[in-house]
Amino acid sequence: MIKRLIAIFLAVIQIFSFFTPALAQTGGDLPVYIVQPGDSLNLIAVRFGISAEDLIAANDLADPNVLNVGTALRIPGLEGFSGTLTTDVAGLGATLTGLSRQYQFSRDLIVDLNRITSPAEIYVGSTLVLPLLEETTAMQPAAPIHTGDSFLETAVKQNKNPWAILETNAAPGSAALLPLERLVSAVGAETGSILGSDLVQSVDINPLPLRQGKTEVITVKTTGPASLSGELNGKPLNFFQVADNEYAAIQGVHSLAQPGLTGIKVQVEAPAADPFTIEQSILVESEFYPQDPPLYVDPETLDEAFTQPEDEIVRETTTPVTPERYWTEIFKIPVDEPWCIKSGYGNRRSYNGSPFTYFHSGVDYGVCANLNIYAPAPGRVVFSGELTVRGIATIIDHGWGIYSGMYHQSKTLVKVGDFVEAGQLIGEIGGTGRVTGPHLHWEVFANGIQVEPLDWLDHLYPEDFLPAP
Repeated sequence: MIKRLIAIFLAVIQIFSFFTPALAQTGGDLPVYIVQPGDSLNLIAVRFGISAEDLIAANDLADPNVLNVGTALRIPGLEGFSGTLTTDVAGLGATLTGLSRQYQFSRDLIVDLNRITSPAEIYVGSTLVLPLLEETTAMQPAAPIHTGDSFLETAVKQNKNPWAILETNAAPGSAALLPLERLVSAVGAETGSILGSDLVQSVDINPLPLRQGKTEVITVKTTGPASLSGELNGKPLNFFQVADNEYAAIQGVHSLAQPGLTGIKVQVEAPAADPFTIEQSILVESEFYPQDPPLYVDPETLDEAFTQPEDEIVRETTTPVTPERYWTEIFKIPVDEPWCIKSGYGNRRSYNGSPFTYFHSGVDYGVCANLNIYAPAPGRVVFSGELTVRGIATIIDHGWGIYSGMYHQSKTLVKVGDFVEAGQLIGEIGGTGRVTGPHLHWEVFANGIQVEPLDWLDHLYPEDFLPAP
């Protein structure tokens, strides 16, 4: 006990021995913004609250229509900062205080740069203007103050200068730093979690921002074995272990999801550790989906007396989450080459003169080679039969809440319970159900939501979207 008190006393003495005043962020030359992919002159002008004419004049742009990624643009009208600016997408747990500490940049300047009127505007997926880290002191997550420990006890245990902790984290005093709060330290020091947890190292959502019709991967890295749960846009998340102390959930965003802010919540529990919960608003952006030409079909296939019971069959079939993952490679195209797509996923549709309130829930492959239909990935057949709208249908469970639906077949070559391999012949293209001609309609469900199937032909989920080690 005496040794502990002496250590705390010596730590207090250090407060007065190692004081170093913080560098001020003052004006001078105009700040510079590095042009990012997708930027335009007007977009940059709006982002900084200036006119495009002022931006052109400040940079002597001979041709404002030519703007290359990586170009350094001088930004007029910003007071109190001179340096290089870029943009970054806010991740889960991002706050004004946390960003200020991470970038060693004052809250007021972050507010001014981003025209923020409320801290609630820092939501997951928001694009923020921030200083390049090369222009600042590099910072990394630090171990938090543990529940039940005082600030000075934490400094002693970590063998750190208490004043340096306060200064680095822009805290006016020890009372400003709360248990489990997100702290930072200089690179090379002991690392911790930017989320302020001893249990959770990181939570990543990829890609950001969320977009209608896309497949999302939510990855959680922990310090030990844990149980996880959560919710995204009102749908429960199902987490599976992908590596030691690393878990991932694969979740679809509906093609008709309301653009704007929705919610995400992640909960982590483990024995002998403080439970972790984080909940924050997250942005859903619109994806461009064109309108198909108006279609005219058998009215019976639009009658809710038939469509609703059929939708419920499909919903019940694709809801169970098999804990085993059957696929290890990118999905394969379910037809032979040369293949042709007659209608894309998400296209807005009108049937028999209705408004364009329907959406196309999959990809339509026409008959451009032969009638063969193949399994896009390994899995177990969980439905095989004829439906009013979908015609002769086969649904395959690929595990982890991922399903394929193959519709409008002339015949199926598999039955419920069969296990199929990627590339296995499973049926023939036909014109059964709600169709205007023979084709294969292929759907991919990610935890009960139909998503863009073509993404599964380009990416291996979840590996392509896991954060770097």
